[in-house]
Amino acid sequence: MEDLPLVEMESLAVGMAGEAGEILARYFRSLGALNVEFKDKRERDPVTNADTECQRLLVKAIAERFPEHGILGEEDEDKEKEDSPAPDTVWVLDPLDGTRNFLNGLPVYASSIGVMHRGVPVVGAVFIPWPGGDGMVVRAHRGGGAFAGDEPIGVFPESEPHASRLVTLPAYFGAAYSFRKPMRGKVGELRNLGSLAYDMVMVAMGVTQYSITTGPHLWDVVGGLAVAAEAGAHIALGRRERRLLGLAQSTRWERTESLAPSWRSGETTMRELRRWVMPVAVANPAIVEMVTSNLRARPATVRTLRRWWRGRRR
Repeated sequence: MEDLPLVEMESLAVGMAGEAGEILARYFRSLGALNVEFKDKRERDPVTNADTECQRLLVKAIAERFPEHGILGEEDEDKEKEDSPAPDTVWVLDPLDGTRNFLNGLPVYASSIGVMHRGVPVVGAVFIPWPGGDGMVVRAHRGGGAFAGDEPIGVFPESEPHASRLVTLPAYFGAAYSFRKPMRGKVGELRNLGSLAYDMVMVAMGVTQYSITTGPHLWDVVGGLAVAAEAGAHIALGRRERRLLGLAQSTRWERTESLAPSWRSGETTMRELRRWVMPVAVANPAIVEMVTSNLRARPATVRTLRRWWRGRRR
């Protein structure tokens, strides 16, 4: 990893994130110019011409400067090479994270650029809208600190969560998990921002105390996690374990630097990276330990009954 040109990679990522942010800001100011398509029949997964324009910009710039690196993006158009081994260094892109917010005129979205080396996030540059202009780029490279623009940033510093401070959790979190007694009165003020990249950046900036997400893809989190790690956060991955014929389950949380601890150089494929989905918790070391050690998965039977009851009430 010492041989990686991290400063140069960060500089490229920052420049690209800024350009992507300008494209997104232009479309955001004139939402009528957006063309919206859906990747699923139920129309829950929208993609816009803003996504694809940003994706092409990013892919072209990376391929020209680092042709030997891999590129994994949410809006990839060419998936023919997914069964081939992934290069040890992979750029992970989400040109527009928070598309539903964007489409509805809510300025909480992000353009996320991250770089992994053998599964470890080493560079991150995330554009977010921010007061005082069209937005800013939050950035980091491994060993170089984390910055919002040119200002150093750091995670929430306290050793325990505060009830009055913000945390980000999925909207359905309470149906799948509960907290044990030591977290009572300390969970924090819950928010669901609608953009996981934005969530990660808020942890890095100390705006939120911690973030838990239950089913992200790599493009949702790599850029933000690279920044959060340099801002002082630890990352915990959750491994789901089922028992009693699937009626009971638990999540075993492990702190890690790598999002792919079983990375095999020359063997791990791009398809494996595309299919990656794991619960992630991020916060300062003390809080991530307290939160994950007191997190309990609700029995599947309880979740099934809740879904049934909600269906009866509609």
